[in-house]
Amino acid sequence: MSINCKYPEWLTEYTFDNCKLNRKEYGEFLTNYIKGEHDGFVLNLNGAWGTGKTEFLRRLYTHLTNEGHPTIYIDAWESDFSEIPLSVVASELINQLSIINHNIGSDLDKLTGFLGKALKGTVIAGAGLATKYLVDDSATGREIVKTLFETSAKDFLTSIKKDHEEQVEAIKSIRKELGLLAEVLKQTHGKELPVIVLIDELDRCRPNYAIEMLEVIKHFFTTKNFVFVVATDTTQLQESIKSVYGSNFDSNTYLKRFFNREAKLAEPNLEHYLGLHDFSFIEFAGKVEIYPVIENSQNNTIAKYIEWMAKAYELSLRDIEQLIDKLKACLRTALFTYQANGKIQVVNVFSLLIALIEFDKGHKQFLERTTDVPATVGEFLTDILVSNKRGKETMFSELYRLNMANSVMYNRSFKNNYDRKTEVIVSGMHSLVDKRDVNSIADGVMRSVFIKIRDTFDSRLENPKHHQVWLWEDYKKVVELAGSLD
Repeated sequence: MSINCKYPEWLTEYTFDNCKLNRKEYGEFLTNYIKGEHDGFVLNLNGAWGTGKTEFLRRLYTHLTNEGHPTIYIDAWESDFSEIPLSVVASELINQLSIINHNIGSDLDKLTGFLGKALKGTVIAGAGLATKYLVDDSATGREIVKTLFETSAKDFLTSIKKDHEEQVEAIKSIRKELGLLAEVLKQTHGKELPVIVLIDELDRCRPNYAIEMLEVIKHFFTTKNFVFVVATDTTQLQESIKSVYGSNFDSNTYLKRFFNREAKLAEPNLEHYLGLHDFSFIEFAGKVEIYPVIENSQNNTIAKYIEWMAKAYELSLRDIEQLIDKLKACLRTALFTYQANGKIQVVNVFSLLIALIEFDKGHKQFLERTTDVPATVGEFLTDILVSNKRGKETMFSELYRLNMANSVMYNRSFKNNYDRKTEVIVSGMHSLVDKRDVNSIADGVMRSVFIKIRDTFDSRLENPKHHQVWLWEDYKKVVELAGSLD
């Protein structure tokens, strides 16, 4: 059975069953919670930038729509150009309810009339835009403004006072009509209550517009059988409010005026999310060799590296998505290099990922790292435990030092056995531990990584005609190229 809604494509594209962040359980919990609110309820869905609020809200839209609830989705940032948030919310409410129920037109007439009166109070600020949004007649608004300015000062004030009184009465009428409309949706059109309005991207809007949008929701639309879910980065929204009212303004208390409750968007399950990505890169087999592999497969290894780095550098979901895209772009460059020179490209994927992160975050060691300077002290925010095999703890910082130490070239000299002439050689293998003494490394992930690095260099550098082992200058060059992707 087809379902009428503004975004029918979301019903298959965005579901909790195909959620890569494994948020189905949380989505169902939140759905059951807001479905139980019927007395005019505003929920703040709080999630930091890049945590997947939009993806979650679209899946919530699908879930609620499939359960028979009239569900309205409004992208506040798309309407940020408007000076009148009331016109945006009003027009979306009317238009989307008309799509959901084709026969509801007459039931919306009274509501439209009262919204028109309410909009009249904002007519001087943007009369043409306001009336065009609601009744598709910008000329009407301009004529009202013209008439107001042609009147005397006394008549002007009288008119403003009258308009204000009309607006106050209109607010009361809007709430009443919304409540009646909800009952019509249930009794006549078989819909479930409450009606749910999802507001997205509010924290991206201009500060004044964001504040006015909250005022509109609170004063005009919080009524029986209507629930608003406003997705924000609350910390960012508080900063926006301070930019309007001053740095000492108590923005936290101010926001509580608008929201009945706050729900924190569940932290993403990174292991599940990364497990759905294909890092096997089968098409590169025999052309691009990736090391060191420490898990059961290359796919698991890269996923684990990214998971550790996401925690160590506190990467958002958007950061992770960009990191994966740039990693793929860099490896494609390696493939093209193979096609050009016929040499198998040998890439330390840990070092490549670190290079991408350090370049993106502007870390100094990205530029400082060069021949004989491995720069093995990272600027990550958290040093996390990555392994505890056989009681041997391995920290992320240890992996970082080992991989970065073996990703730069070193100038080394030795004496020729015949004429004792001092010669200079260049090597990419200068471990923190002497490579002949691998047994001194305790069991654990460090030993595994060390062996993979040692074996890769020993075997590949013996036959440089067939292999090209990437070192820091190679990573630096390709990462700077990938930096153009955003």
